Amino acid sequence: MSENWAAANRAFLLIQDFEFSDYPTDSRWVLLLSKDLPSEPPPATPIPLPDISRNNNNFCGASLLDINTFIRSHEGALEKMSLSTSNWLVIDQKGLDTDTCIVCEQYYNSGELEDGGDPDSAKGFTNKFRACRIAYESAWSMVANLDIANMGFEDFVDEEAGEQQDGTWKWKPFEGEESDKKSEQEVKRDKALQELRDAGHVD
Repeated sequence: MSENWAAANRAFLLIQDFEFSDYPTDSRWVLLLSKDLPSEPPPATPIPLPDISRNNNNFCGASLLDINTFIRSHEGALEKMSLSTSNWLVIDQKGLDTDTCIVCEQYYNSGELEDGGDPDSAKGFTNKFRACRIAYESAWSMVANLDIANMGFEDFVDEEAGEQQDGTWKWKPFEGEESDKKSEQEVKRDKALQELRDAGHVD
């Protein structure tokens, strides 16, 4: 069993929504490995994942800037497939090594100078993005809240720490998010993870 494949299976499970959805029937994540987009909306990617290698992953080694450029260049096609172009998630090698992933948000120019707005640019979505490195288990909450504009990017990051050398912002857990007592969603997640482990799909 490939170490990276097992780690990717674990990552893809832990980013699922175990709080408000029934896994796996309500899974909504679609894993893109090819820059050749399908002609029809793809179904959610099941676990275990396909074998992922440099040979069948067009995004292997791609930077966040590369991925953002791809998304901005294919907005229409992605939207036709019901795939988000304003918020997306990246699982990279550093994430596999540290149990984290990267949630990216397309930057919206509010036009307000105090928010970093550019008075010479049009108000609205831009080609820029912001990225937060976050624990697998908290990624779905961040993506879901950004999608419905219930919370902003700033609510999830340590603004005092600023942007890091790799271009991501540090995640700031909410008060009370770390607890010794397991929640119902954590129990469901642990059960699903154990089932994958028993089947030999994760270490």
